[in-house]
Amino acid sequence: MASGFWLLVDTLGPLEGLISATLVERTIQQVQDDAQEIKDYAQQNAPWADRSGMARSGLDTDVSEDGGDVVITLFHTVDYGIWLETIQSGAFAIIMPTLETFAHKVFQDVNAKPTGASYA
Repeated sequence: MASGFWLLVDTLGPLEGLISATLVERTIQQVQDDAQEIKDYAQQNAPWADRSGMARSGLDTDVSEDGGDVVITLFHTVDYGIWLETIQSGAFAIIMPTLETFAHKVFQDVNAKPTGASYA
């Protein structure tokens, strides 16, 4: 179950063409730093009891960029991760609670406004 949020850049506004590649690179680097913090938090705070440790160690993040959109995805690498997120009305969920905890920090770190955000 992959979940994440997007930072969208308005390229049609008055700053069109002024967003440099350096700014995008710095934003990606900051988001990658935040993604590592998000991953560490999720692994440390997952509410389930470990049996093999695979689910906890299998929590991971990915940062991608496409045309100025920077995306952080937090996901399980084990096939039963979806059940950890949904059983008992989400009592063992870690993905959305983690993203909700860090959304404001990520927006603040890259000086973005959450009103332009999309959540998935």
